[in-house]
Order: sequence, then structure tokens, then C-alpha cells
Amino acid sequence: MEQTPVPCGACTKCCNSNQGLYLHPEQGDDVGSYQVRVLANEANGGLIYLLATKENGSCVYLGETGCTIYERRPLLCRSFDCRKHYLILPRQDRDNLVRLGLSSREVFNAGRVRVKTLSAAERKDCLEKRDEFFSTG
Repeated sequence: MEQTPVPCGACTKCCNSNQGLYLHPEQGDDVGSYQVRVLANEANGGLIYLLATKENGSCVYLGETGCTIYERRPLLCRSFDCRKHYLILPRQDRDNLVRLGLSSREVFNAGRVRVKTLSAAERKDCLEKRDEFFSTG
């Protein structure tokens, strides 16, 4: 998978979000090469691999100047786009995800600030996905 071109600059909100960063071995993440937390997947009896975090909730690979494993970062880190994450989800769903601890207000705010860096076609695509996914009809 290709890297998502998000203009992060010095932002590391997604790396500090205290969220579970899922690894996807079926899509090329080499679980054995990362520090992980392993959870039981009650739905299918398998295992879920999460990138380990520090006590403060930040990624174990976040250093003072950014990602210390940038060249081999997992799929989620390569493909996550806070702008699209913000734009695709309606406000109520963003609020619910924050309330449930499944997403971070700071990540949504970072996405909101950067939405203007999406092309018109990318914004349109996000809004169409939101309408398609959340339509009641």
C-alpha cells in the first residue's frame, strides 16, 4: 500500500492518541518486528495485534523528533488520513467515538484543520462516502 500524503508537519496527534493501532499481518504488517499488545478476538477465536504504547498512551516508536520506525511503519500508520477520518464521519459519530474512547478529539481537530489541503475531488469523494454509508434510505 502506498503512503497517504497527509501534510502532517510536526503533528503527532495520531501517535499520541492512546488509541489501539491495529496491525494487519494479512496485509503485510510483520507482527514479529514490532512491540505489540495481543488481545483475544472473541468473534473468531483468533488474536488481535496492537502496536504497543507507552504509559502515557503514545506509540512506543514515537521519539522526540517523530517516528523512529518511519521506513517500516505499519499499514495503519502509512494509510491513515486524519482529514478524511474527520470529513467522512458526521459530528455525532465523531463525538460518540471520542466518548467511547475509540478515537481522539485531538486527531479529529487535526483533521479539521487540514481538510482544506484535500483536493476538491478528494473532499467530494469523502462526502459521497459519508452520504452512502450513513444514508437511511
